[in-house]
Amino acid sequence: MSSNESSLPMSSLPTSESPGAVASFAPVTPPPRLRLSDMVYEQLETMVVEGRLAPGSALPSERDLAQQMGVSRPSLREALLRLESRGLIVGRAGGGYLVANASQPLLAEPLSQLMSRHSKTVDDVLEMREVLEAKAVELAAARATPEDIARLAQALEALELAYAAGRDGLDGEGDARGQSLLTRVPELDAHFHLALAEATHNLVLVHLMHAIFELLRGSVVDNYRAIVGHGADLAELIDQHRRIFTAVASHDATLAQRSLREHLTFIRNHSGDVEPV
Repeated sequence: MSSNESSLPMSSLPTSESPGAVASFAPVTPPPRLRLSDMVYEQLETMVVEGRLAPGSALPSERDLAQQMGVSRPSLREALLRLESRGLIVGRAGGGYLVANASQPLLAEPLSQLMSRHSKTVDDVLEMREVLEAKAVELAAARATPEDIARLAQALEALELAYAAGRDGLDGEGDARGQSLLTRVPELDAHFHLALAEATHNLVLVHLMHAIFELLRGSVVDNYRAIVGHGADLAELIDQHRRIFTAVASHDATLAQRSLREHLTFIRNHSGDVEPV
């Protein structure tokens, strides 16, 4: 999956590392009998729901945001405080706000605890990924815009470069190299899959993938450890991502689904407690 310091449209890398388009804010003109702060709140709330403001992404400064929206800073501040009270944005150290991933604690944290206690959930996560991601790559192949494809290419390049650096020992020696291959590379792998979801332009699917991102990332890390432990070819795993990307970029939904399923089958066949298919 994908990795600049920012975030998705809903990836880009929808954590703070996701690549994503820069959000554009429209001037606000309130209709009669509505407060300006209400209109500011509604625009920002809509942008969060529609994924134009992704979880983990930073809002502009109050001054810049007020200028873009053509409103006073008091009206903007009132709207921001309301968004914060709703859990849609959170304050960050040093000032400013980040878009919250409000549903993640409700979904990912209980599931992560469940996985830590029951090994069968490893296979369950792969089944869940096949259900969601097989449809996601089909939709991405049909709907991906040039901007989506550029973000996917960026996510893929980050993954391939990190793998090459770890493999060749360019990012450290011994334990440092091994930790890169088993932590940094899997994280970028997860971001690539998140970028695929964002390219579907299905708001519910994108929000769901963001909500379970930490679960996905943890699962991918475990998969890499199992694959390395089984002596499987990690280079093949990386190459599978390029095949998925090529199919999506070519708008070939059938090939994209086949490539995704081959990818997940490879993982299943080399995951510790899961029986080979």
